Amino acid sequence: MRKNNPPPFRAFKKFRLKQALQFSSFIYQLGESSLLRQKSTPVNLIALKTVSQQKKIEHLKNYLLRYREITGQGRGITGVQVGILERISVVFTPENELLVIINPVITKTANKKYKYPEMCMSAWPIIAPVIRPAWIEFEYFDENGQQKIWNEKSDTERGRMLNRVFQHEFDHLEGVLNIDYCKGEDLILESDPDFYKTATFQEV
Repeated sequence: MRKNNPPPFRAFKKFRLKQALQFSSFIYQLGESSLLRQKSTPVNLIALKTVSQQKKIEHLKNYLLRYREITGQGRGITGVQVGILERISVVFTPENELLVIINPVITKTANKKYKYPEMCMSAWPIIAPVIRPAWIEFEYFDENGQQKIWNEKSDTERGRMLNRVFQHEFDHLEGVLNIDYCKGEDLILESDPDFYKTATFQEV
């Protein structure tokens, strides 16, 4: 019998599958629940400081940190990804801080757009090259109920990535995943451990 050449990156793929077995215990995957396709409901700000609501926020923080501990990746998480159908997202910033975003409302988007390959905890291990505005402005509430405004328009690598993460997470609030922006033939599966070492923002 003729022996075919084995597929590449087998060890890395096995390693990533072992990681998936761990985070699959708390992250909803596409097709597992209809929640991922539903719009999240606004958080009742009057009840924001109740024990039950603060526990939800802490759960989200801990799940994001746990995902990062398992995979070494993960820039953001949104409630619906762990079964909380409320408009709450948590983003891990470049300064290693957890930014809680509640009831965000996008008020302005950039005309300039970039394409960048995105991964999603809930559509693992698919990589989707998504086109998004270079930056957005939005209003939101923090975990203490204080109203805030994000309007950083930095075109640095940090600025581009943060603005993209916000948009990615806010899509989850509307029942939208990154793969929805792409044709099937443009999607790829993560297999090359060095893929993101050469990934760049492409202006379109």
